[in-house]
Amino acid sequence: MRRLPALLLGFSAFASAAGLQAQTRQPTPPASAPPQEIELTIRKDEVRRMAVAVPDLLPTGTAALTSAVVAPFTATLRSDVEYASLFVLADPALYPAGMRDPTAPDAAERWLTGGAEILVDTRAEVSGDRVFIEGRVWDLKSRKMVLGRRYSGGASYVSRIAHTLANDLVRYFTGKDGLYLSTIAFVSDRDGYKEIYAMDFDGRNVRQLTAHKSLSINPKGRGTRIVYSSYVHTFPEIVSMNADGSDKREIATGVELNASPALSPDGTQIAFAGSQHGNADIYVVGSSGGSLKRLTNTRSLEAGPDWSPTGRQILYTSDQTGLPQIWLMEAEGTSAHQFTFAGNWNDEGAWSPDGSRIAFACRNEGDFNICVMDLASGRTVQLTAEGSNSRPAWSPDGEKIAYQSRRGATTQIYTMDAVDGKNKRLLTDAGNNSQPTWIP
Repeated sequence: MRRLPALLLGFSAFASAAGLQAQTRQPTPPASAPPQEIELTIRKDEVRRMAVAVPDLLPTGTAALTSAVVAPFTATLRSDVEYASLFVLADPALYPAGMRDPTAPDAAERWLTGGAEILVDTRAEVSGDRVFIEGRVWDLKSRKMVLGRRYSGGASYVSRIAHTLANDLVRYFTGKDGLYLSTIAFVSDRDGYKEIYAMDFDGRNVRQLTAHKSLSINPKGRGTRIVYSSYVHTFPEIVSMNADGSDKREIATGVELNASPALSPDGTQIAFAGSQHGNADIYVVGSSGGSLKRLTNTRSLEAGPDWSPTGRQILYTSDQTGLPQIWLMEAEGTSAHQFTFAGNWNDEGAWSPDGSRIAFACRNEGDFNICVMDLASGRTVQLTAEGSNSRPAWSPDGEKIAYQSRRGATTQIYTMDAVDGKNKRLLTDAGNNSQPTWIP
């Protein structure tokens, strides 16, 4: 009776250590589509990016103000521009001095000659303990101001103001929010136990969300809530909490094993891997407990559910064909079918926010990597090549993927561009850090 739950826990432990979790099923490719093949080389496609100039924040005040406000604001805004898939930072060494107003004679031409297309001119004022920052965004070719905003906050919030301006910049050019105000929740053992922490999208402002002094793993965020598995009691239980760690609630399911929980898009249900009589299957339960429903009923190991953005389908991992592959079923548990076929291990499927792609941990040979499949074409691209990589999580705008990578003696969290794997950034360095989930 206990053997299969033990197997699942062993698989989960392996998945956690190797950076893997549960797998998921994808829609079966059309009959006319060619067999899936993973492209093992990083894509070389070059997407044209707009060159943005970000001169230093122009202050009115003392030298102390310059170090406390100007330096962190300018560094943060430049970093945000560099991080965006839409932009490239124009070389600050080529910025013309004294040319803040591009409508002045020859000013726009000087900026354009230096390689800039867009100018973000920012100026600061201080009143008491408040900082007021005005941002003006100029199209240098037309010499027109396309965006103007005024922001305010305490001096300690200048980086937040920079993130907000970057977000407004992305929204202006794309019509949708950027990721600069988003949060990444993750698991860390930096204080001796595996607890859940959160950080800003760029790895700053780390804060601890749980303090069970036990094992808290597999966080999944949706909206303002996070669900995770807690081992405080004899068997793992599902816990739900706010994104800031408040309002923790244990979710009663009625089954012994409660692993890899995932909230539905509308927040009313939780899909998870559970077992009643030794076999691990996918279940759903109400987000406040009750209304338990079993979705799969096989002799295989099944785990790692992930809801489609519409809430109509669920990806999950199953080893019923021998080795773990990603499967897909309707949210009611019907029409289950295998979705990935290439490689000898595919796991931890995660839907992109627009539902057009899935990211997953893939292995052909050697270490695990992060792959992304385009659902319309069936094309699969491998985005990583260094270390053992797993647990992909999409940014809210679908432009980035956070993931864990084991390199040497530790596991850390990185982010990269979702389209081609470029622009990789290390976000963590204290202890071991894993299982990221991205929250708007």
